[in-house]
Amino acid sequence: MKKILLYIAIAALGLSGAACNDFGDMNIDPEHLGGGNLNYNLLFTGAQVQALGSDWDVWRNGIIYGATMLQHTSSVNWSYGFYTYSEGYNAAFWEIYSSDNRGAIREVINVINLWKDAEGYGNDYQMARILKAYMFHRMTDLYGDIPYSEVGRISEGIGYPKYDTQESIYDDLLKELDEAQAAISGSSSQLGSADVYYGGDASKWKKFANSLMLRIAMRLSKVDENKAKTWVGKAVANGLFASTDDNAMLLHTDGTPSNDSAEPYGKIFSQEDAGAFFISETFLSILTSANDPRIALIATVCADPEKKYLDPAYEKGDPTPANQKGMPVGYDIGGGQWDLSTAPGYPGSNFRSVYSVPSRYTYSDPKAPTMIVTYAENQLLLAEAAVRGWVTGSAADFYNAGVRAAMEQFKFYSGGQDLYAQYLTPAAIDAYLLANPFSTGSNDDQLEQINTQYYITTFCDEYETFANWRRSGYPTLAPVNKNYPNCVTNGTIPRRFTYPSGESQSNSKNYVEAVNRLSGGDLMTSRIWWDKQ
Repeated sequence: MKKILLYIAIAALGLSGAACNDFGDMNIDPEHLGGGNLNYNLLFTGAQVQALGSDWDVWRNGIIYGATMLQHTSSVNWSYGFYTYSEGYNAAFWEIYSSDNRGAIREVINVINLWKDAEGYGNDYQMARILKAYMFHRMTDLYGDIPYSEVGRISEGIGYPKYDTQESIYDDLLKELDEAQAAISGSSSQLGSADVYYGGDASKWKKFANSLMLRIAMRLSKVDENKAKTWVGKAVANGLFASTDDNAMLLHTDGTPSNDSAEPYGKIFSQEDAGAFFISETFLSILTSANDPRIALIATVCADPEKKYLDPAYEKGDPTPANQKGMPVGYDIGGGQWDLSTAPGYPGSNFRSVYSVPSRYTYSDPKAPTMIVTYAENQLLLAEAAVRGWVTGSAADFYNAGVRAAMEQFKFYSGGQDLYAQYLTPAAIDAYLLANPFSTGSNDDQLEQINTQYYITTFCDEYETFANWRRSGYPTLAPVNKNYPNCVTNGTIPRRFTYPSGESQSNSKNYVEAVNRLSGGDLMTSRIWWDKQ
């Protein structure tokens, strides 16, 4: 955590120069940066932290849009999640990756350039390649075609990078991950504790690369099954996570909402926008219908959820499963047909004390971990791959392992340890799996069950929830009434985020080419390459 705080101080110096456009000036001269005395390991630390987003983009893309339109949460304060357009909110994630004042992509490209041929940095270089692949994978999943192959090449005279097709980006991401994991030798790394994911253990990064490869390969299930099967097999053969202890994650053990050391979702739910977001009726019904023991670690009811984390009157609330109530999706305090007073179960002026908020013991805790890629996700994706006949092994066994791991990884939430010990005992997990066995029905039934579990475990990784929902179609979500004020999607759930408006001026030629490749243009309803209808 001290490394994260030190990175924040370095970032505040504003070390990047004027850019040709957001992705234009991604290189910094290693010989002159910070007067030649900057610790480049901290640039890597900074890239790791910013790769996971900040409260800027998570608040906008991740919650106001993502969590509400995917119905993990419901909010009466924000209508943007229900298919209205905000250019700034659509562009928030793009900006956090490429802007001058943060620029996670800039930072990782510069350490890659510095370490590529540096003696003693072999594993560190490969780890940086893996981190870069993770960044671009997430960005292309949200926007579609993006600048990729020409990013960071300002020294070659490329100030306005082209938008690569998502298909070509995916091909290169898979290639990069495969090459990087193969080149990692042993576990040594000069990064040490500056690697805030794995403490410098390069062998863990090898598993991370292959586990991310599995996720990326499964994205191709609708658009290229043969390629998907090939790369799933390669990821398995290379070596995936073996347990939850291999999870790629960032621990925020000393996190505080007063700076970027906090878990972004935890910071927003507990401090920046306390009391604005509630567990949705849709999400809670999925949990309660199966008597899911995770309810106590996902939801809590507070007497006054608008009290902020740094307020002495802040409370964590009541996590008792029977006392949780999901908020109906699609209501607004603005009045009219969407007035919350027309919602089922509306309790009056003190309604915020009745509905459940994301648990303040886990997800709404600034000290919570950020999950990046997990063993639980791997096992659920393998369950689907087994159903599709792409891997050997029992789909039921993979499914059971995935659900068990999804419950066991709550052990990493320091604020929820007592609840974890009470509700997620081995016996409780066994009882849940016994009462909710893997489906013996059709393949569609099995895929729905697997991906509904994926939806549960990716709560508060809303970019991944959004991507896997578009890929799999599960769980089935009923869109909000299409007459919602200022709706721009004709009542359908969005399929992507739109490009920043500044791209149409600063990188107009390449921007126009990319938009012309989108069916319907630069809209929230346009489908990206792998999201085949």
